[in-house]
Amino acid sequence: MDDAKWFVGFLLVFGIIWLSGKSNPSRQPSPHATSTPKTRGIPAEVGPRRGTPKKEVISAPPASTVLPSAPISTTPSEDISPFYGRLTIGSLNRGTLGNEYVIIQASSKNVGDTDITGVTIRSGIGLTGETIGKGWTAYFPGTVGEGDPILLRPGNRVYVLSGRPPGGMTLPSKGGFQLNLCTGFFEQGQNFYPGLPLQCPRPENGPLLSSGDILSEDCYTYLKRIPRCTVPSSVPKNLASDGNCRAYALTKINYGQCVVDYRKDPRFLRGEWRVYLGRGTRLWRDGKEIIEILDKDGKLIARKQYGS
Repeated sequence: MDDAKWFVGFLLVFGIIWLSGKSNPSRQPSPHATSTPKTRGIPAEVGPRRGTPKKEVISAPPASTVLPSAPISTTPSEDISPFYGRLTIGSLNRGTLGNEYVIIQASSKNVGDTDITGVTIRSGIGLTGETIGKGWTAYFPGTVGEGDPILLRPGNRVYVLSGRPPGGMTLPSKGGFQLNLCTGFFEQGQNFYPGLPLQCPRPENGPLLSSGDILSEDCYTYLKRIPRCTVPSSVPKNLASDGNCRAYALTKINYGQCVVDYRKDPRFLRGEWRVYLGRGTRLWRDGKEIIEILDKDGKLIARKQYGS
């Protein structure tokens, strides 16, 4: 009987505990829970969805990297000429005033001519400079006037000499002349530095005095012995009585007649100028030097450093 009472009591206690759990089904999860609860209707994602691009992972730069404080501007500097790159500075020759020069060359990629009249060439260290003047495309001794703008075709170059031109040459102030097929005649009796190319036409190949003139074989033999770009002062004794030979040798072989005969030749003008700044002192420093070319507004066209 006692056993039956004990069993009934046990059933009553178990029933009370079961009914208590039934009445409180929503227990709060532990604040220390680490699992992610599922949300009804939205499946948990274990990776990027199909079609959704992955986010770019940006790594931090090395500790030694210097980052700019502001974006780098791509706007051209106000000190750079719109003609920047059209001219380049070449060789510099330093020594005595008469031998000092620098070569300026027009880029072969230029479209059209480059006018260098009015540009300034100066030392970027001492800031001493000169402004290039005008010149003569076809120079004749004794020519006077202000000259014409010096135009460099693509690939042309100019020797800018610090001193004065050789004696007897009259050039525009701080200007010069363009070399041509005949300018080698100027070398006779003058001291050009650098020397002028001796590329004048051969004397025996020049036009005759008139269409009816015929030169003797002895005259042709003599003409072949005359060096290029040389004006003869006389003829040999065996040709003293040869009127046609004397007339040809003494009147046709010179600079002026050469220009008249060949100025329409497409090869007449050379791609080189000589400009004389007319200074009494040297322009360029020994040792380290920086040469700059500035346009008419004072903006930089080219710069080159020499020495260290």
